[in-house]
Parts: sequence; structure tokens; C-alpha cells
Amino acid sequence: MKRIVSAAAALLLAAGAAGCGRKNGYVDFTVPEQGDSTLQPVDTIYMENNYTGIAPTKEKVLNTLSSEDGLCRIDVMESYFDVTLDYTAGSYYDVGAAYGRTIQKAFPEYGELCEPYIYQNIKEAFSDLEGDYTPIENRMKAFYSKLDKEYRDELDGFTDGIKGESEGFREDGILSRDEAMLMQFVPDALRGTACSVLTADGEVTATGERITCRVLEWMLGSDNQICSCHAVVHMKNGDKSFVSVTPLGFMTILTAVNDDGLMLGELDVGSKKMVEYTCEDRKSYTYGMRYALEHCTTAKEAAEYLAENASQYPYCVNVLATDSKEAYVAELCVTEEDGATVIRDSSTELTDGVEWDDPHYLCAVNSFAAKGNSDMLTNDEGNIVRWNRYNELFGGQRGLTIDRFKELMTCEKTDNYLVRMRGEGMVHMVIADYSTGRLQAILTGEDGVEPSPEFIDLGSWK
Repeated sequence: MKRIVSAAAALLLAAGAAGCGRKNGYVDFTVPEQGDSTLQPVDTIYMENNYTGIAPTKEKVLNTLSSEDGLCRIDVMESYFDVTLDYTAGSYYDVGAAYGRTIQKAFPEYGELCEPYIYQNIKEAFSDLEGDYTPIENRMKAFYSKLDKEYRDELDGFTDGIKGESEGFREDGILSRDEAMLMQFVPDALRGTACSVLTADGEVTATGERITCRVLEWMLGSDNQICSCHAVVHMKNGDKSFVSVTPLGFMTILTAVNDDGLMLGELDVGSKKMVEYTCEDRKSYTYGMRYALEHCTTAKEAAEYLAENASQYPYCVNVLATDSKEAYVAELCVTEEDGATVIRDSSTELTDGVEWDDPHYLCAVNSFAAKGNSDMLTNDEGNIVRWNRYNELFGGQRGLTIDRFKELMTCEKTDNYLVRMRGEGMVHMVIADYSTGRLQAILTGEDGVEPSPEFIDLGSWK
């Protein structure tokens, strides 16, 4: 498509030329070659994916590995690892150790694959360490020291169980105890997530029950390593039980649902005011989410718990909290420079310049949206395009089936730079269907994000 000079602009140019004394106007003028336009018609952004009547795939168990004490079982599926950790039959240390040992049996290449991924995250966050990993070690120790004792015991067990014959931080292809420990604090210490969430209440769904979707975008690794170790981890611990969708070996929370249907997902925000990052006397927000999953039964209760602790976290984040009846986004402000912590729902007044048309849907991206909080929506292309696209696609939808929901979530073309909802760094898209009490997901494979992906049945969250 060539650039076209409008008629009005042409007249102005002609008038200007005549005023400069050019008698023949543009009779002898040749428009120079300007190349193809990068503009694309709106209708080229979307594609059709049909999921009508197509149930999510139930994968086969290829192999099963268990720890000698029975505290960990890993079913090796076709595209993920289904992990069960039994806290009712052993201590937190014992369960962590069993998990580490069983990973080595189920996925012998785990350390060789995971260690380079950790260093790629480190180098993304710190470009000038020059082999001195003391700042990283200090962050890791700061977060570890603030954990509840059972979580520290669990990590001690896991790192003892998974570690290879290497010490400290040494980029040698062998996963050391310290490197395995840091892995648990990547979101807190190194950051780097770009996510979005959307939830529809029962007033607009065909079943009358909520549908919640969470998209996790993260560094996939130079060889898409993280895509070879998707895991669904069942933490069995009585009334503290939950299911976590996460990379294998990660015990912090990215996307998880507990037995009561409380679903949590975090979205990095950071500081609009460039508040200096600090981890001194700060707590891990991802372990804060885990505590909420283990001790709260409703979305409101979990959001309130996280809000009460917001000032103790290292930086600003959004946390989606939904259950079958309610949905909130906890906008967790660390300092007053970025605003005040708000538990946002569909009635919350939004920041100037941001619109949301349908109160039956709640959305979040990597920015606060409540009026008065720091604004990384209106001036951030990636955030505002995603926000507006969700608004455009879902606003006004009624009688929404789970199949149609999936079609809308995957309707962006993936072969152009305009894609926002399923960017090239998408790790997973997890959908909680409250009418069935089950999770289904797109798990990005080692070949990257697919235009027409398969949804996989991840089972019940109970």
C-alpha cells in the first residue's frame, strides 16, 4: 500500500508552490518512491479459530515416577508433568526433598536445561555483574529469610534433593543448591513477566457460572526451555490444598486454584515513579499468594490479605483473585509515590483516559487501572492495546459459551507485530471453567506460540 496524499493536502501544497513562484505547479513533479506502508486494516488483525463442540484433549500418561517414601508422584504426560505432593504424610522438608529427587528421575536433563534459563533471567535483569553474583545472592537470601518456617524447610528439602555436584553461582550447566533456591524467587528478585487476565461473571455466560482466563508471558529461554517443563502441581494438604500451573520445580505461585475455587494470578507492574527497587526487609509476594491460597476461601478474603501486606513486597503488582461468585484485582502499591493499594472490581472508577464498557467482565494487564494509582496504561502501547482489545472483543458478549470464550481468546493472528493477547513470550493460557470445576490450558510448546492451538484438559482443581 503506497502512501496517499490527501486531496486537501495536495491543494495546500499546490497553493504553497504557486506562492513560491512555480508556474507549472506539480505538472512536472514525480512523487518519489516511499516504500510500503506498515499500516494494516483492522480486519487483518483477527483470524477464526473454531472450538465449537471440541472438548479439550485429555493427554495420556506416558510414565509414572514416585519417590521412595511416596510423598511425590510425577506422571509424565505428553506435553507436561502432572505432579502430586502429599503433605499429609510427611514434613515440608521431606516433601521438598522428595520432589527434587523425583524430578531427577522423571526428567534427567532438568538441571542441564534449567540452569541456563536461570542465568538468562539474571542477565536480563543485570547486564553488568561481570561474574560477581553477590547482588543476586543477597536478594535470594533476603526473601528466603522472611519466609514462614515451613516454606524454608520445604525449600531446604527441595534444594538438597535437586542439587548437582556444583556450588554457588557458577554457569557450568549443573544446577547447584543456590541456583535451585533462586529459581523460586525469579518473579520477586528478577521480575520480567508480562501478563493479562479476563474474567466473565455468570450473568453473561451460557451456564450461569464464571469463566476466568489468565495469560502468562515470560522469558521462554533461548531454546524455549521453559516450554519443555510445564507442570500441574497438586499440593495435597487437607484444607490447604491447591493446584498450581507452573514450570516444573517452581513452588511459588504464578497461576493457581485452591479447593474452594479461589484462583490467583500475578501481573508485574513495577513503579511508574521509578521508585528504587529494594528487597531489604521485604517479603516474597509470590509466597504471599501461596499463603492466601492455603488460608483463604474467597476472592475477597485473599485480595484483602494481599492488600494488607502490600507495603512489605518488593515492588508493585496486580493480583487477580476470583472465585465462583466474585472477582477482584488487588492493585498492590508498595509506596505512596505510585498511589494507594486498591481492591479493584467492576465498579471501581478508572484512571482518566481509560474506558471499560461492560461491568460483567473484569480485566487486568501490566498496569494499575484504578483512578489515582500510577498510570502505565494510557502511555504504554503494549498495555493499552491489550486492554482495549479485550474490551472490544468481550464487551457486550452474552450467552458466552466456553468454546466461544476460547475462540475470542485466540482470535488474534500471530504472524504480525500487532499481536498482544498471545505474544511470542506466552508460557501458558489457563482457563478456569466454574461450571465444571476444571482447568484447561494452552501450554506453549518448544516450537513457540501456535496460531490455532490445542487446549488441554488439566483436570479438576479439587
